[in-house]
Amino acid sequence: MSLPFKKRRAQIGVTLIELLVAMAIFAIIAIMAYRTLGSVFQTREQLQTETAKWRDAALFFSRLDNDLSALLDRPIKNADNLPEPALLLRRYPAGPNEATLTFTRAGFADNDGEMAAPQRVGYRLRDGKLELLIWTGLDQAPRATPQVFAALSHVREASWRALHPTQSWQPGWEKIDTNRSAFPLALELSITLDSGEKIARTFAIRNSGYAS
Repeated sequence: MSLPFKKRRAQIGVTLIELLVAMAIFAIIAIMAYRTLGSVFQTREQLQTETAKWRDAALFFSRLDNDLSALLDRPIKNADNLPEPALLLRRYPAGPNEATLTFTRAGFADNDGEMAAPQRVGYRLRDGKLELLIWTGLDQAPRATPQVFAALSHVREASWRALHPTQSWQPGWEKIDTNRSAFPLALELSITLDSGEKIARTFAIRNSGYAS
């Protein structure tokens, strides 16, 4: 026997209400899932950014350590035909073709040609980047300019200092005694990233020739 018309309408009404409630619950769950997924993606992007930042900093300091480990006591003549010591740490901002720290390093043993020969290299902070400068040859031709490479980006500040044989830190360095090595006991670089972190590294100069 079929149900009365009113009972059928009541059953249909209850079913529609249940459907609306179910849809509302589904919508709430979907919104929560979307927000959670968005938070996961945002966290992943932040982790990737942080990982890349510290990886780039580690690679930069590793490159600098390798360069300083290959120091050569070889003064040069610059593009103005003026003598420069094997290692020069300027106290004041450098010119367009100058670096804050400049030194002579040995060539790369596993390479041929120019890469195997001694190099004149330098580092400086410019426009938010720590730059690597490489000159062609040691004694430079007039108006010679270096090749410039971005070694580390997003750097707000950078400061250098050299450890004098008297055990005092100095903001600059030039060869101080012609009878001894051209190098300080150590060099220190302190940088501040755009994100606010400060990093300092000290590099012992293995062939400084001074007793520490």
